[in-house]
Amino acid sequence: MRRKGSKLLAVAMAVIAAASMMSGCGDKDTNTSASAQSSGGSSEAGSEASSAKGGSSEVEPCTITYYGGWTGADLDKMQAMVDDFNSSQETINVEFTSLQWSEIFTKFLADYQAGSSPDVVAMHTFEMGQFVDMGVLDAKQVEAMELQESDYVKTAWDGCKYEDTLYGVPIDLNMHALYYNEDLFKAAGIEKAPATGEELIDTAMKLTIDSNGKNATEDGFDKDNIEQYGFGFLQNHHAFYQTYSMLNQQGYNPFTDDMKEITLDTDKTAKAIQFIEDLIYKYNVTPVGEKSPIDDFKAGTVAMIIDGNWQLSGLNEVSFGWNTAEYPQIFDEKAVWGAAELLAFPASKNPDENKQAAARTFVKWLSENSAQWALSGQIPANIKAQEESEKLKGIDAYYAEMDYVKFLPANPLSVSLFSSKAPSPILTMAQDATLNAKDPAEIIEQFEKDLNDVMKNN
Repeated sequence: MRRKGSKLLAVAMAVIAAASMMSGCGDKDTNTSASAQSSGGSSEAGSEASSAKGGSSEVEPCTITYYGGWTGADLDKMQAMVDDFNSSQETINVEFTSLQWSEIFTKFLADYQAGSSPDVVAMHTFEMGQFVDMGVLDAKQVEAMELQESDYVKTAWDGCKYEDTLYGVPIDLNMHALYYNEDLFKAAGIEKAPATGEELIDTAMKLTIDSNGKNATEDGFDKDNIEQYGFGFLQNHHAFYQTYSMLNQQGYNPFTDDMKEITLDTDKTAKAIQFIEDLIYKYNVTPVGEKSPIDDFKAGTVAMIIDGNWQLSGLNEVSFGWNTAEYPQIFDEKAVWGAAELLAFPASKNPDENKQAAARTFVKWLSENSAQWALSGQIPANIKAQEESEKLKGIDAYYAEMDYVKFLPANPLSVSLFSSKAPSPILTMAQDATLNAKDPAEIIEQFEKDLNDVMKNN
C-alpha cells in the first residue's frame, strides 16, 4: 500500500528523527549547500539534450533542480561533475543543492507537498523503499531511459529495484574492507594481510604492543598499558554493519524488503556479536569506545582497521606504507556489508515533460561520466565508467568484493530500523556489545524487541 496525503508529513517528521544511516561515510563537514550554474560549451550532452529517451524529440532550454546529501570532499567532486555537465551544453542548466541526507530528504518531501518537487534526487538503496511507499518516486521516468542491466554492476542494479520495479539509476557502490599499515606489518614480521577470522585475531595480537614492547601473544603483556593496537573499527552503527556481514557469512540474512516481523537466529547472531566483543575484551586488540579508527590509523597507533572506500582519497598524506585487503572471511562464506547510491526522479503534482526529458538526459550523462566520481573513492556502478576511471590506491580490495557485497533491504521502515541516530535498534545493539560487553543472548533479545517495536509502531 502506498501512503500519500496527510500521512506524508508524519513520515517526513520520522525522516527528520532518523538521520541517514550513512552518516559517518565520507567527510566530517556538515550543512553544506551548493548551486551549480550553466556556463556554455558543447559535448555529447548537447546532442543527448536534443533527443532524450522517452521524452520530446527536442529538449527546450530549461533549468532543472538536483538534490543530494553529500558533504565535504564528496560534495566538491559531485559539484565539479554538475559544473562539467552545465559547461558541456547550452540547453539544460542544473541547479544542485546538497545538505545532510536527512535534511535533504525533509526538504524533498516539503517541496513535494508544495507542488515543487526537484527533478532529480539522490539517495541510498535502503532509503528508497520509504519513498516508494509514499508514492513520491516516478518509476516511469527510469523506464523511459531504456537502460540495459548489462551496463551496470548487478548488485547495484538489483538494489535499485523495489517489488521488481526499477526506481532509480545506480551511480556507485560502497563497502567495508581492511586497511593495514605495511610498515608495522614488516616490523612485526607479518608478510600478508589476514584473510580469515583466526588470522585476523592472530595478526592483531602480534600488532598490539604494550608500553614495555611486548605484544598480546607474549607472557607478561600488560593490557592496561597498550601503546599500539592491532585492530580498530567504528563502534557506532558500523559495528552493526559488521554484524550484518558476519550473519551473511553464515548464510543468514533476516532482513528483507517485505519483512513485517523479525525473528533472529540466536546462535548465528550470537556468534557474530561474540566475535566483535572478543576483539575488545578477550584478545584486547581493539580499544574500548574507539571513535575514529581512520584517525588512529593515520597516526600509526592502530595497525589495521575496518572502514569504507570513502576513506581512500584521504590517505595521500600519510608517512607510512599502507594497503587494503578484502574483508576477512570469519565464517563459512564471503560476505560484506555495503550500500549503493542511486539517482531517482521524484513524482510531480504538475509534471513538465520537457523538464522530465532534461532530467533524464542529465542522469544519463552523470551515469556515463561517473569515472570522475571514482576520484572520491567511490566505485562507479556503470561498468564502462568503472573501466575508464582512475583507480585510487587501495580500491582493488573493494572491487574484489563486488560479487558478494550485501545491501540492507529497501524496506519502507529501513531508515527507522537501521538509523544511525540514537535511539535506534542498531545503535543500542552496537553499544551493548562494544561498550557494555553484555551477554550476546541478552543483546539479541533486546535487539529483536527494539526492531519489532519499530515495525509495530510505524
